[in-house]
Amino acid sequence: MPKPFRSTPPPDSRPRPARASIAAHAPYAAPEVFGHDAVAKIARALPLAERLYANIRFSILRPKLLSVMDLLLPDSGRILDVGCGFGLFAAYFGQTQPKRHIVGIDPDARRVALAGRVSARLGLSHEFVAGDVRTAELEGPFDAAYVLDVMHHIPAADQAGVLEGLRDRLPRGGVLLIKDITTEPHHQLVFTELLDRAMVGWHEPLAYRHHQAWGEMLEDMGFHVRIVRVPDVLPYPHVVIAATRD
Repeated sequence: MPKPFRSTPPPDSRPRPARASIAAHAPYAAPEVFGHDAVAKIARALPLAERLYANIRFSILRPKLLSVMDLLLPDSGRILDVGCGFGLFAAYFGQTQPKRHIVGIDPDARRVALAGRVSARLGLSHEFVAGDVRTAELEGPFDAAYVLDVMHHIPAADQAGVLEGLRDRLPRGGVLLIKDITTEPHHQLVFTELLDRAMVGWHEPLAYRHHQAWGEMLEDMGFHVRIVRVPDVLPYPHVVIAATRD
């Protein structure tokens, strides 16, 4: 017996649900995916000499790389910025997510004072403390902490103690975000060390570690660790480490 004929509209003529407008999903529209506007506002808030330094730092930690790290940090809560300097990255991460309250620490009191002024000019309510992260009394807990290109400036004998102190100030599930330099390939490490020496001189100790060593150290401290190498136009051996406290 032949099957009854059923009239089926061609695929293009089938009724479709109305598509929601992009405006209805404004929180996910990503209007500034690479953060160039945020960087420009920071530069305008700085004196000329520090503005030049900021341009160098943001050419190394470019907005594209910062946007990746931005997604790894919580969008609100107290976040510790270790080695905050002029407050460049606190100003960046504070603009991308205004509900973040960032507490920055740096041993240079002049830089800390300028970080506070930049934060105020941008309408952010961050705090900045002059002190050494190895000895400072920082009141926790923090929802997250980040250390951007700072760990290799801490003497090797003190690095584990610094990371343990940060771990103890995080709750379970808290994120420790580290951006640093790995030790391979060797020519990229040499390039980076020459630039570091141009900034800090030849007498300050520099303690680079391979990213595998950082991962093992953090896992031994009770972190769940994810690591990604980040290629760059310039020969920097960037590595981003996201460590979540178990």
